Amino acid sequence: MSTIASTTLAEVASEWCTEAEMQVQSSAVAGGRNATRSVLFIGNPSTVTEVTHWAAVRHWTVEQGLKPVRDLQADVLCAIVTEAVVDGTCASADAEVVQRVRARGLHCIPVYDIEPWGTARLSGALPPTSAP
Repeated sequence: MSTIASTTLAEVASEWCTEAEMQVQSSAVAGGRNATRSVLFIGNPSTVTEVTHWAAVRHWTVEQGLKPVRDLQADVLCAIVTEAVVDGTCASADAEVVQRVRARGLHCIPVYDIEPWGTARLSGALPPTSAP
């Protein structure tokens, strides 16, 4: 895998996810409900492939009515982690967040273990939703 030489791809991916998040938040407000279920994303993708996959998984979570977050909150259902987090070569702050996530008994799922176009493993980590 090649390392990202510029931030262009990362910026595009970030804008794509931000736009999708705003659409979900707008529809939640219009529907009179709050989007409270979150998926925590830990780490910083470092290759073109990882950035692309990371962005696709974030987008998929938004499409499922979930809120991708970067800070551990009470409503987090599971965490998606980068390859560096899995390998233990991540920043110490990321390692601390992973410890806190695991202490809550939540799943930490490597981003490459998720196929965003048919996310069976992520879907299995999330509790079923109930109709209001």
